[in-house]
Amino acid sequence: MERLTSQQRAALPVNTTQVFELLPDAWLILDGQFEVVMANARYRQMHGVTLSDIRGRSVYDINQFGSQSQRDLRRNWLDSMLPGLAPGETRLSPQLRYDTPAPDHRDDTLTPRYWQVRTSMIDAGDGSAPMIGLCVMDVSDSIAVTERDQRERAKLRSQARLRQVLVDEANAELRAHREQLRQALAFAHVGAWELDQATGMIEGTDQCKVNLGLAPSDTLTQTLLFDELVDEADRARVKEAMDRALAQREHFEVEFRVTWPDRSVHWILLRGLGRYQADETLKAIVGFTLDITSRKEAELEQRAIAESEKRAREHSDEVARAMDHFVTAVSHELRSPLGAILSWTLLLQRAADLSHVTRAAGVIERNAHQLSHMVDDLLDSGAIATGKLSVSLQPVDLGALAGNVVEDIRMTAETKGLRLRVGELAPCVVMADESRMKQVAWNLLSNAVKFCAQGEVELSVTVNGQQAELSVRDTGCGIEPDALARIFERFEQINPESGGRVAGLGLGLWLVKHLVDLHQGSVTAESAGHGQGATFKVTLPLYR
Repeated sequence: MERLTSQQRAALPVNTTQVFELLPDAWLILDGQFEVVMANARYRQMHGVTLSDIRGRSVYDINQFGSQSQRDLRRNWLDSMLPGLAPGETRLSPQLRYDTPAPDHRDDTLTPRYWQVRTSMIDAGDGSAPMIGLCVMDVSDSIAVTERDQRERAKLRSQARLRQVLVDEANAELRAHREQLRQALAFAHVGAWELDQATGMIEGTDQCKVNLGLAPSDTLTQTLLFDELVDEADRARVKEAMDRALAQREHFEVEFRVTWPDRSVHWILLRGLGRYQADETLKAIVGFTLDITSRKEAELEQRAIAESEKRAREHSDEVARAMDHFVTAVSHELRSPLGAILSWTLLLQRAADLSHVTRAAGVIERNAHQLSHMVDDLLDSGAIATGKLSVSLQPVDLGALAGNVVEDIRMTAETKGLRLRVGELAPCVVMADESRMKQVAWNLLSNAVKFCAQGEVELSVTVNGQQAELSVRDTGCGIEPDALARIFERFEQINPESGGRVAGLGLGLWLVKHLVDLHQGSVTAESAGHGQGATFKVTLPLYR
């Protein structure tokens, strides 16, 4: 302090020099030309220098170690912290790597180290030139530790400072340390708070209230925080975490949502620890709040992406299984008619009996028609899957169209020994693609004939209000209730009697549903269960 004027010494408390010497952080006092005036014991110990080594020297010229590039970075770093510093302004530097030897200088080997400085203007208040206080912090250890360790150390330092303030609140130097703590927390957007268990009042810093969506002048209470500010969906979880931790004499850490006055939702990290009296009763709870909205949104986004990827994988697996099913079905169903055609063609080539010609021609024609229907279904299936299937809508009499389809399939039904009945065929005009609507009626009738071993198949067309209804009823094997929801899926075949597949690719009802959807209609299936037959109904809006 030799360069301080007598007036400056008189203005300062008697023990200022002693306090400065005992500060736990490393401090330099610089004059207006950035030359060293004082260095406390912590600084001298950290750098292994004496005060006479550096006093009167520019802070830019001391501690010159490492490569030239590091020295240039250090100079630029100091340039951002010292020139233009205004009274009352405090600056906190970014971290800088600057390699230095050990403090005892026994070994010239440089050790990688990271530094951070805090600068502020010191005004003695007597009109003399202000000086600059420069706090030098070695943050090398904090670089290598995890984020959780950093939070734990910050909590321990906060508690140590809080205990120090409570020991001697009247001490001016300790009040200055408390102000420094407040500024550091505000700089990091961390809000400190203390809950008085007896009164329910919460004393919080301005940043704490800002994090909770309050104004610095607002009064914060236990009821306001936990019964109003905390989102209703999170309240029970927050209270449970606090009660459990306090009962076990442990700290608690919980995340919750708050809604700010502008209706924006923010995620807050609340951490606290109970303080207990001599009789082990809870006296207060102290802790901090931190706005973690950005981190939480990123976490939720990553979770959503993971869920989306999971659904995509599941969908991919379903597509792969469907493709396997498709290949199996096509291989099986195409083999049967192809085998029949090849066998009877070979028989025609070898047999001289003309009586076989008519029978062979019938077999070949029937199997060729079956192959043709399968190919048509496959082509329509591909068009639907790619969104390329379209319909040309024209006024069509649904009753007349259904009557024609019945006659087309009558021989097939009667050959199988079934009675094909035609109920009411009410004349009703709908907007439809005639060929596609014939395909719908044909698929429903052929499906009924296929799954009906004996009995009858009945078709009817009726008018119900503003809707036309085409109904196909059979007395066949029926459908179990749990299978009704699946029968319109692609490659799905339900045979409650044997559980195996029957002839076909399992595309008929799937095509029916998509074709009816293109006509702005609906299709439903009803069955009382095994052996009770089934009824399929297609409903279309009447043409006006």
